[in-house]
Amino acid sequence: MSRVSPETWYALGFFFLLILGPFTIGWGIMKAYRCYFPKTPPTEDESSVSVVSQLSAQRDGFFKLYLLGLVICSPGFYYIYTEYLAHI
Repeated sequence: MSRVSPETWYALGFFFLLILGPFTIGWGIMKAYRCYFPKTPPTEDESSVSVVSQLSAQRDGFFKLYLLGLVICSPGFYYIYTEYLAHI
């Protein structure tokens, strides 16, 4: 491990941030958004709809949260890449 350059660790951290950063930011933004604008309940009769379909209809998916966070984080990621990781 001592033979690994610091730039390699920076790149590894950057790639982990590319996945975890946008997801957590998108999750936080959607949590705040849902506090002010909650989803409306389904209009179907609840006795004929399964529990799994009700739960999945009330949640935001992983990719929706990830893409929302990626749109917000992409300028920062571009700046970090051009300033610190472009020479790797």
